Amino acid sequence: MTGQHTTADTVRRPGDVPAGTPLTSLARQRAEAGARLHTEHDRDQGAAVSAALTQLAVGEAIRRTVRSERGSLVAQALRLGATWDQVAAALDTTELAAADDLRVWAEGQRTLYHQHLAQGADVLVGLDEDAYAEVMRQVAFALGRAAAEARDARAEQAPRLRAAVAAAPMLDTVGELRALLEQLPGEMPLSLDDHHRALPGAPDQVHTIHPRLVATVSGPATEAETTRPGLMLTQVYVPFPAEEEEQAAVATRDDLPAYGELPRAAHHLERGELRPGLKDVAEVLAEVAHLVGEVAADFAEHDEDGAQLRVEAKRITHAAARVRRLADEVEEVAE
Repeated sequence: MTGQHTTADTVRRPGDVPAGTPLTSLARQRAEAGARLHTEHDRDQGAAVSAALTQLAVGEAIRRTVRSERGSLVAQALRLGATWDQVAAALDTTELAAADDLRVWAEGQRTLYHQHLAQGADVLVGLDEDAYAEVMRQVAFALGRAAAEARDARAEQAPRLRAAVAAAPMLDTVGELRALLEQLPGEMPLSLDDHHRALPGAPDQVHTIHPRLVATVSGPATEAETTRPGLMLTQVYVPFPAEEEEQAAVATRDDLPAYGELPRAAHHLERGELRPGLKDVAEVLAEVAHLVGEVAADFAEHDEDGAQLRVEAKRITHAAARVRRLADEVEEVAE
């Protein structure tokens, strides 16, 4: 707002500063408030408080102004021939972070332009489609550079990561896990397997934790979409008693089905292995019948509800028996 003037008595919030106030003017107001604070500190507490609040409010106004201008200044520097590494150095950040900052600014400026266009404004502020496309080409270039550098870095470290993980097929203590993590990048994604895994039919087993490298996707559906290695921890049941080498051989198998009946049934059935899959389904139905007819029915408030639940449990039990018989009779499709 042209022509307005703010004083120490009127600036108590950043919003008290009129829009468009030059940074030089704001810097001068903040310096004057600092001088008043120094002068009035021991003489007039009220004036000192006023000067301190003015310094805070004007300082925040300066920060917001500088922040709002960053995108346009980055775009201008790039148009004039600055490189992305120079821009990142000037902002004391990474090229990827600077590019994402520019992208957010460009999207906001395009939205602002279309808002003014829809309102029929005499002066259109923001980025039209051509200007927006030009900025986004710069963004895409930076994202491509960052992705290429990340791929090169991962390619260099991949053998070391594989060796570190392969050297620890089983983790049975916190110390073993810590020793492995100390060899891996701190920013590596970490995930847990959805299911425990086990060797089918093994009578005696104990559990261990098996680490493995998996591919994770970063920046999905963007120009910077790429994959990078992540660490997944799986709880595996291994034979016991057995030599450590034998246990490790089981832990590192990537074809082990899930330990629980339901995910194990899905594992078999999705591979066309009908007989073991249907047997697991029968076990799941039997467990459901137990939960409905004994656990849930015992907690039913009315006897009629409990009786109805027990009737349904018998039906589920019969279904389990039928599925179990089918498991012995069904013929699998030949591969």
